[in-house]
Amino acid sequence: MSLTKRSIATLAVMAMGALTVTGCAQNTEAGAAQDASPAPKVSKDTKLAALVPASIRSRGVLKIATSPNYPPNEYIDSNGKITGWSVELTDAVAHKLGLKPDWVHSGFDQILSGLGTNTYDMGDSSFTDTKEREQTVDFVTYFQAGTQWASRKGHPVDPDNACGLRVAGQPDTVQLLDDLPARSKKCVAEGKKPIKIQGYADQAAATEAVILGKADATLGDSPVVAYGVKKSSGKLQLDGSVYDSAPYGYPVPKGSKLAQAVKAALQALIADGTYGKILQRWGVDGGAISQPKIDDAQS
Repeated sequence: MSLTKRSIATLAVMAMGALTVTGCAQNTEAGAAQDASPAPKVSKDTKLAALVPASIRSRGVLKIATSPNYPPNEYIDSNGKITGWSVELTDAVAHKLGLKPDWVHSGFDQILSGLGTNTYDMGDSSFTDTKEREQTVDFVTYFQAGTQWASRKGHPVDPDNACGLRVAGQPDTVQLLDDLPARSKKCVAEGKKPIKIQGYADQAAATEAVILGKADATLGDSPVVAYGVKKSSGKLQLDGSVYDSAPYGYPVPKGSKLAQAVKAALQALIADGTYGKILQRWGVDGGAISQPKIDDAQS
């Protein structure tokens, strides 16, 4: 089962209840690139540009929806600009196709439905490619991510023995909707205390809760949690290994020829080294893939 990233369902989150941290976690400047060198420049590939649907090609603009609250993948910097390694990669894809990227700040749960009404051309918000989502949209995979745990330095947590602990995360994630509830249910079945699941506004706030001692551990997508640990100035540590790896994918309208164009652009960026340079700049190259695919969900 894929447990990496956000679920479309929100009713379960409302039932669980979301907590907030005021004046602590920030989305701005939370995930700046480790390499200060400029992002690689990408030129138009005429042959690949010809693969883009005529309506988008004539417009010359690729409308991309994102929910920028997941550093270092996608977030808003101090200048109010949407940025992150995934954003940088998507910009490269657009430029390879001869298109200008037009980023639209959207609620996460609105992105897939927006694709169905042509509000956006594609999405980029760390979506995990799942069989369920493939019923309504197509995905072009671009990264491999898993679930990772973290705790305060010197207070390690065993993800497989977290009964009774306070574990924080982002409410609209499969980690809080599927992973933790299943683990907590197992605890109760074994006569142990349930996991105290804490939902915060975003992953940055969940990470801050651990630093402040309001939670014993946090979990989320592996690149996001790992980066949070690196930015914690030694206050946090990673726990356990990454598990349930699954592909991130760009969602596009079901049956759209844009999927083939994006896939071809990604493959070209991988071949010429641009893809690797972008991931290395942000320190997330551990999730690099060698070949993008369309609708490659494992579950």
